[in-house]
Amino acid sequence: MSGLSDREYLRREMARRELARKSYRRYLYYVHGDLWKRTRMSDYLADEIQKFVEENTGNAYDVLIIKTPPQHGKSMTITESFPSWYLGRFPRNRVILASYNDDTAKRFGRKNIEKVEQFGATLFGLEKGYIWTTTEFELSNGWGRVISRGVMSGITGNPANLLIIDDPIKNREEADSETYRGKLWAEWQNTLKSRLAAGAKVIVIMTPWHEDDLAARLGHMEANVKEIRLPVEAEELDLLGRAVGDSLCPELGKDNRWLAQFKDSYINDPKEGGLRAWQALYQCSPRVEGGNVVKREWWKRYSPRDITTFGTTVISVDATFKDKESNDFVAIEVWSKRGAFYYGRYCLNRHMDFPATMQAIRTIRMLFPETLYVLIEDKANGSAIIQTLRHEFPGVIAINPKGGKVSRVNAVSPAIESGNVFLPDGELWTEEFIDQFTGFPAVPHDDMVDACSQALGFLLYSNGDPGELPGTVDARLIEERTQVRQEQEMFLSPALYDPYGSDGVF
Repeated sequence: MSGLSDREYLRREMARRELARKSYRRYLYYVHGDLWKRTRMSDYLADEIQKFVEENTGNAYDVLIIKTPPQHGKSMTITESFPSWYLGRFPRNRVILASYNDDTAKRFGRKNIEKVEQFGATLFGLEKGYIWTTTEFELSNGWGRVISRGVMSGITGNPANLLIIDDPIKNREEADSETYRGKLWAEWQNTLKSRLAAGAKVIVIMTPWHEDDLAARLGHMEANVKEIRLPVEAEELDLLGRAVGDSLCPELGKDNRWLAQFKDSYINDPKEGGLRAWQALYQCSPRVEGGNVVKREWWKRYSPRDITTFGTTVISVDATFKDKESNDFVAIEVWSKRGAFYYGRYCLNRHMDFPATMQAIRTIRMLFPETLYVLIEDKANGSAIIQTLRHEFPGVIAINPKGGKVSRVNAVSPAIESGNVFLPDGELWTEEFIDQFTGFPAVPHDDMVDACSQALGFLLYSNGDPGELPGTVDARLIEERTQVRQEQEMFLSPALYDPYGSDGVF
């Protein structure tokens, strides 16, 4: 060190090492050097987790839940570094690192093994043992060990004194899947909890996605749980002592100015997730507002005669037919995109068999000749419809959706919330449509919801706006088509059509 004698340098270095042994906060400074960007959040979390693991409560195990927004250094502060310091303080203890998959867990293991190799001997006198891989490594004493696995990989072995679960949920699709959340909870109950030694400590680090995620269930179901929540935008009684509205990590360049700009762009970008996603991911407080995914007041109305030009038009089909009252209806909807706005133009929702469904699609396509695409989910009944209609007219698109029903609705809900989605005023189906959306997912039938999310998802996330395509129509054609529709509406009238008739045709 420039300007210092060897003796003074050695004295300062020994002092730094002693501080790193005693304080996890100081350990972070020591092992990361100039690469470490210290923040109020990192200092706070370092002190809190050290206090947490050093406290002997006498409980069977204790749980610390840490909720922070993404890209604010939580993993670097805790998962990538803390196990290496913990082994130095407790060289006979065992650690399990778990994340959403094996590769991520291995990365965490590699970061810790690098620190043990570089600093373990100097700071704590640690020596590596026989097992030395990113998935598992042990100390020469044969006791101290770190195991890194995906949270669903079926972790086995001797009991752990410290379990760290870092982001067990990968994305919104998994978070919205009730099946996956159930599997994750079962893994905690049946596997992870059984791997805890007496008096063990559990640290769960999460960016919250859902009001029923692992952190939420632990908070409700376990006895000895402490929660630390650090939202990106400070609220009242902030743990860091921030003023209301202050950003979380200005030290990383994410100051109040950045916060204002980022929040505005995030909430107003339909592809990001809107206010609901912001509240969950960045304020770390997922909320159920009235139990609905989509609110009634979000929908806008329009008068069809006020629209002089429509752009890209699609027909979206949700087909489940077995001619039984207990089965879902068939929903066939017409949606158009005009600039940044989306218009629901027609909805037929009824029990129908295969022939009746086919005839309904043909008739609706005739009523809307500007249709460019017919969207049909490529599974079960939809596959048969696709194969038949492709021989009759172009533009039949097989849709292979990703994620569950809730996930798909969440993907399009920001566009609805932002006021960019319109429904026709005065149509009989409009109110029924809104009622089904308002009650979703706790409704007996969600066919209209499925057809809508399919159409909006296609229009929102397809490769750009097709622009002035052959499907664009003018006011004169709309008027002519309206007259034709009035003449042919009888074919879609329940009074003139028996959906359970033997002929199955209009």
